[in-house]
Formats: sequence, structure tokens, C-alpha cells
Amino acid sequence: MFEEKLNSLFSPKLRKSLIIVSFLSGFLCLLFLRYSHGHINKTVMFYMAIAFFMCLIVFYKNSLNKYEISIFCFLCVQLFSVIPKPSGMDSLVSTSYLLSYRYGVSSRSLIATIVDFLSNGSFISRIFIWHFIFCVTVFLSFIISVYLGEVIQKAKDDIKIFLVFLSLLYLSCFTAPTAYYVSGNYGRVEIFAFLFMLLLIVIIDKPIIRWLIPLLALFVLATHLILVFFYIPFVIIMLLYELFTKTEKVKQTVLLLVVTVVIISLSFLLYLLFHEKTFVFEDAHRFFECLSTKSDLNFTERFLHMTMFSGLQEHLNEWKNATGFYYYGNFSIVINIPLILLFIFFWIRCYFMESKKIMKFFFLLPVIILPYQFLSFLMFFDFGRWMIMMLNIQFMTVFYLAFRRNETVISAAQITIPFIKKNSFLIILICLIMIFLGPVTDMRPSDRTLRFFIRFFKGLIQLIKHLRNMAM
Repeated sequence: MFEEKLNSLFSPKLRKSLIIVSFLSGFLCLLFLRYSHGHINKTVMFYMAIAFFMCLIVFYKNSLNKYEISIFCFLCVQLFSVIPKPSGMDSLVSTSYLLSYRYGVSSRSLIATIVDFLSNGSFISRIFIWHFIFCVTVFLSFIISVYLGEVIQKAKDDIKIFLVFLSLLYLSCFTAPTAYYVSGNYGRVEIFAFLFMLLLIVIIDKPIIRWLIPLLALFVLATHLILVFFYIPFVIIMLLYELFTKTEKVKQTVLLLVVTVVIISLSFLLYLLFHEKTFVFEDAHRFFECLSTKSDLNFTERFLHMTMFSGLQEHLNEWKNATGFYYYGNFSIVINIPLILLFIFFWIRCYFMESKKIMKFFFLLPVIILPYQFLSFLMFFDFGRWMIMMLNIQFMTVFYLAFRRNETVISAAQITIPFIKKNSFLIILICLIMIFLGPVTDMRPSDRTLRFFIRFFKGLIQLIKHLRNMAM
């Protein structure tokens, strides 16, 4: 009875009313946020806007299932156990929220421009930025929970065990979504591109609204230029799948693919040719002096220079100086090699099981993009971040194809089920160990677990003291 109730929450008439109210309320909160003064008022408005938009998604789906609720609770526990304080935010991350288009076109100006718009061009408080990132992170966790929950819930019994296993692996591996919760990665602008990617998965088979995909791809590129190696190829792969599998409206799909590629290519080329001519300040020192009066975020002149004013050669020199055999980022690659090999094995199996030549080529694409993505490792040394995005694409591609009931993926998944059942205890043990260790290069083993329990017991002690004082 409880499950049936969750699968149909509201009547059609009430549901439509709730959708309209949620959308308008969320929009009004953002409007009030734009014109309100003080970071406290802005923060409250943003929390309310995110809450309304989360309700909007629930009302639109008109359902909740046990997988969505469980995954969201799990991610929230992880978030609260490792989230840094406002003063503990990484200075490079903080810099990314100050590079608005009003100062010129940089490689990551989109999100900073949104922040600048919401702050109405006024002082950007680190308290507001911390809560802004927190709200977006919670919203991303909610979207991931809804997506994975829907994929598992709507799967037939023939592959449900495989999808539960894949979800468990995704949520516990060293590049899990929780890797964006720790202090070194908290607020990385890639989380916004990840949101755009998940939105693309939702709209790609919708007849009219899918024409927003070129715009979403442009947003992804404007979020961070490095994403040309990661989420941009994922957009192309998804569109190619639509082209290869749908016989109707082929011309429209080809046109959509061409428009998307042209927009991405032109935007990338125009950025490389003209972005320096848009700069308001000549160097990072003058820019730093200006920003110091407009924000109390923890940012540095060096990171400002490297993010906006340095060229590729300077980044390559930094790469040579930072990397080496003992560079800690190498461990991020090594520890994730088994997972990469697992996906390669899966796609090659799909390749040999597929009978259509065009689809054989498609199943090679997730493998082909790996060496292309590796180019980013030879230019920039944030290896852990690149591994997160690389494996995000692999996981989301399998989830999407399984959700679309691709026969080859279904058959490949069914073959793995006996192995999963036979080794279920070992699989759960490995996942628990990975959760315990946490994201590679960001946390020492068990730190996230210890911090959670320390915070829990501190809060419990404070609550007991408060109740005791009330009783006295």
C-alpha cells in the first residue's frame, strides 16, 4: 500500500496546480534573491527556490520510490559528514566564482556571471557563495537520486540486480558524486555541467524540447573549457545513439547533431581567437586589487592569473613542474584503473554481441573517447577531477542505455547477474571499503567516517545540555 501511494501521489488536477505553484514560487524566490540586500536574505531565498524546484520535480513525476529516497538520504549523510566550512573552501575554486563576463571572457565565466547576476553586481560574500554551492550540491544529489531511482524502479526483473549493483558501485567508488563534497572539490564548477548533462538525458527523446541541446552544450563548454574533453563528447555520443536507433525523423536528428557540433566548434574557435581582447584588466595584479574590494572570498592573485591570463604553454610548464613519478595525482589514475578496465570489458562484450554494424561502431565510442580524454591529463594536472568526469560518463552511458532497454546492453547485463549473485558479499565488502576510504587524494582513510560520528555526537551532547538547561 505504501509503495502504491508513493507511485501516485496526487490527482491529475491537483498535480497540475502544484506544478504551476512550485514553478512560480521558485521563480519568484530567484527574483527576490536578485533584488534583495544582504547575504542572509539572498541565502534564504536561494534555499527556498531550490526547495520549490525539487518539489516541482516530484510533482511532475507524481511519484517517489524507495530507491530515490534511500540514495538521497545516503548522499546527504555523506555531504554533511565531509562538507568544509566557508573558511575552508579551496582558493582556486573560490576564484572561479569571481570571473564574471563583465571582466572579460574566461574559460569558466558562466557560473561566475550567474553569481554576479544574482548578487546584482554588489559585494559577493563567501557566506553566500558557500550556501549557493551547498544548495546546488544538494540539488545535484537530488537529481542523481531521482535518476538512479527511476532507472532501477522501471527496470524489469531481468536486469534489476545488475542496475542495483551498478548504482552501488557508482555511489561508493573513488569517483562517486561524494567526491565533490570534500574541501578540495567543494564547489568545482563541473557540478553545474553535470547538472546540464543530466538534463540532456531527460530531454533528448522529447520531440520539441530537445532542440535546447545545442544551448545546453554551449552552457557546458562555457562552464569550463576543459569539458571539451569530457561532457561534450558525451553529448555527441547521446545524439549519435538517437541517430542510429530511430528510423523516424532521421533528418531532424542529423540537423540537431550538426547544429550542436557547429555551435560547439564555433564557440571554441571564437574563444581561442578573441577571448584575450575582451579582458577589462591588463594583468592579474590589477584585477586582484579590484576584486579584493568586491568580495571576501579566499582567492589569490596567482590562481587569478593561471585561471584567466595564462596561456597553454604556461599551464604545460606548471604541469611539468608539478607532475612526476611521485606526484600524488598519479594515484588517482592507478586506483581507478580496475573500474576503467571493467567498462572497457563491458563495451567490448557489447561490441561482439551486437549484430548491426552501425551499432558495433557505437559501442566502441565509449572506449575510443578514453584516449581522447587522456589528452587533458597531458596538459593539466588535476588528475582526480578528470577521473571523476571520465567515469561519470561511463556510468551514465550504461544507465541511459539500460533505461532505454537497448537489447545488447540488456543481454550483456544479464550475463553478469550470476557473477553478481555468487559474489554479492565480496562486492558489498569492496563497496564498504571504498566508502570508508573516501575520494582519492582528498581525504585520509576513515576521515569522512570519523568526522561524521564526531559531529553527530557533538550535536547529541549539545542537545542533551540544552534539554537539561530547559528542565532546570
